[in-house]
Amino acid sequence: MKTYPINLVLENKLVILVGAKGEIVHKIPGLLEVGARVRVIAPSAAPEVEARACAGEIEWLRRRYQPGDLSGAAVVFAATNDPVVHDRIWAEGAANNQLVNVMDVIDRCNFHAVSTFRRGLLTVAIGTGGAAPALAVTLRRRLEAEIGPEYGEFLERAQALRPIVQRRVHPFRRRVEFWYALVESPALDALRAGDDAAFQRIVAALLAQYSTFPQRPAAPAPALELAA
Repeated sequence: MKTYPINLVLENKLVILVGAKGEIVHKIPGLLEVGARVRVIAPSAAPEVEARACAGEIEWLRRRYQPGDLSGAAVVFAATNDPVVHDRIWAEGAANNQLVNVMDVIDRCNFHAVSTFRRGLLTVAIGTGGAAPALAVTLRRRLEAEIGPEYGEFLERAQALRPIVQRRVHPFRRRVEFWYALVESPALDALRAGDDAAFQRIVAALLAQYSTFPQRPAAPAPALELAA
């Protein structure tokens, strides 16, 4: 099944997990990382779930799912050993127009989770449409080894650099050219090597090349402007 990829903003949104053992437990750290409010519904749970509940990180309703439990949730995950419960969760979620994923039951999902990793602001996600999640995990592990922390640092610096580029490089098309030139430059190599001076030189040279108006000799150097 072909799917349309998106990144959900779940900060302060309620996410419900029906089931608290096995693979569904691995959803919790990622949900907490993006600021979701996590509620688990299960009569018993894995030790890590119980520990998080005791620490106040998540809410745990220590009972079985009941109709109406999904009220207010933005996203619902379910993983129990009861197909009848899965059918009821699916029906309630569909009636509420909620995102529902009954794990490993493709026809009881209106979205599929993906295998992800982060490097700062960079999120890399790989999905298989629910056909072979193990392949997504395998590819993710390969990419994790290739995409290092320098990519996260690059994005932090790019975010700080953006208003400078907006101010100095016109029109929009030329700004696009600047960003592609920066990405394709040795800037990432410099960050990978921990060479901040080299990164600053690359940025300064590209700003000089793409700026709409040449900088006067007395103007502050781009490296100082970027650092500010």
